[in-house]
Amino acid sequence: MGLARKITLGIIGLLILVGALVGFFTYEAAYRQVDQSVGIELVGCANITTGLIDPADIELLAKGDTSVLSKVEERLNWTVDHKHLFKEAFILSPEGKILAADKHLKARGYKAGDSFYLDPEDRKAILSMQDSVYSKVYTYDGTRLKTGYGPIHQNFDHTQKLVGLMAINFDASIIQERTWEILIKPLVITAAVFLLAAVAVYFIVHRMIRPVTLLSERVNRIAEGDLTVPALNMKGKDEVGRLARDFDLMAGSLRRLLTEVNQTSLQVFSSSQQLAASSEQSGSASEQTVQVTLALQQGADKQLDSLKESSEAIQHMSLAINEIACKSEQAAAAAGNSAHAANHGAEVISDSIRQMNIMDEHIHQLDAIVADLSDHSAQIQSFLEIITEIAGETHLLALNAAIEAARAGEHGRGFAVVANSVRKLAERSASSAQQVNDLIIAVGTQMKLASESMELTAREVVRGTQLVRDAGSSFTTIDQTAKLTAESLQDVSGAVKQLSGSSEQLLHTAEIILQVAEDSAESAQTMSAASEEQLAINQEVESSAALLADLAKRLQELVDRFKI
Repeated sequence: MGLARKITLGIIGLLILVGALVGFFTYEAAYRQVDQSVGIELVGCANITTGLIDPADIELLAKGDTSVLSKVEERLNWTVDHKHLFKEAFILSPEGKILAADKHLKARGYKAGDSFYLDPEDRKAILSMQDSVYSKVYTYDGTRLKTGYGPIHQNFDHTQKLVGLMAINFDASIIQERTWEILIKPLVITAAVFLLAAVAVYFIVHRMIRPVTLLSERVNRIAEGDLTVPALNMKGKDEVGRLARDFDLMAGSLRRLLTEVNQTSLQVFSSSQQLAASSEQSGSASEQTVQVTLALQQGADKQLDSLKESSEAIQHMSLAINEIACKSEQAAAAAGNSAHAANHGAEVISDSIRQMNIMDEHIHQLDAIVADLSDHSAQIQSFLEIITEIAGETHLLALNAAIEAARAGEHGRGFAVVANSVRKLAERSASSAQQVNDLIIAVGTQMKLASESMELTAREVVRGTQLVRDAGSSFTTIDQTAKLTAESLQDVSGAVKQLSGSSEQLLHTAEIILQVAEDSAESAQTMSAASEEQLAINQEVESSAALLADLAKRLQELVDRFKI
């Protein structure tokens, strides 16, 4: 059902309701007016009729004397015959007993002496006011009636006793008939006006709703995706006109919006594809960077382990050098004692021989320590070669990481910084290893000199011992030999002290290298974690780019559904 028909039916229904209410209240008012008119007419007729009846006859009838009954009833019949509007006429006692009845009332089976309906309120009003009264419409013995009562007083004097009531019945259905007779013409006119109004309402509503129908058709076209609908261009100032203008504005705004959305979706789709390609390239570079950083981390860990072993070897060498220094001091003291013994002469030859033997033992011990120290120096050199190789490999890996970071562009800037730090650490490791190597070479040279000096000292000790044992040497030769031995031992002691200082410096340098290696390993771990994190970010960016491309494609499909 269309909106115009609904509104028309609604207005017609409202008019029908209003007309029904107006008709009902009009009928009620007319009915009351007719009812009142009938009552007044009944009362007037009853009062007039009382003048035809002798009150004395009524008193006789009330006393039971029926001699005058026929005369009174003839008067009643004459009244009814001359007033056809009346249904029945009869005389009631104040108590409601029939004293005389006309032929119409007798025809219904009533006679004098029977009781008839008298409303208690009407009876009370008659007795109190001593005036005529008409009843309401009532139903008695299956008949709807309205009765007018005219009081009959003695000698027609209202101040005297009430002897009876002149009652005239009126057919109540006539009241309704008269009411309809009064209303039929206005009702017909009202119905005709109502029909004309309904037709006018239909055309007016249809004309008012027509813009809404056009608007509905355009809304349906837009709902189906057709935004090429023409504008309504309505000039009306009512709500429908404003609605049409607002619809035109909405359609134009929607067309512009979908055009912009279409362009934006195309740009988003293109950008998402570029982002996906860039993230894929960045992901490949990140994977290579992760591999390089893992290699750097492994090399740094290997270098750290080698440096720890080198540090332990250097510590052992430092302890051995300290022990050599101690033995050298003891040998020097023994040489001094030997020289002192030579000054005292032969009496201390036996002591000199013993001291020479002791010195010979210390020299052999010192020779063994120097040999061990040479072995440790060789081990340190091998470790330094490994460290130098690891530093070189670390330097190459750092360069590769820097190259891969440069390829990654903006995403690899953090990797470039870490790779540069690792490269610098590798260079420092190589430099420190070279310094340690130089120190080891110097220590080896000093140890070679010390070994040669000790061999010389050993030969001199053997020779001195032989001289003492042979007792063929003079105290001067013994004294010179002792001095030479003391000087040699002093040289050995000085070399050992210098070697001890070099070993301490070497130990300090090894600690620095170890710290650098630890920093390098930590940086490699940091760089590896950053590389893995960057790889995860690139993968997430690639996934987001793919999702964005799907959304842009879906948006484009939705926009393509509209015809702009």
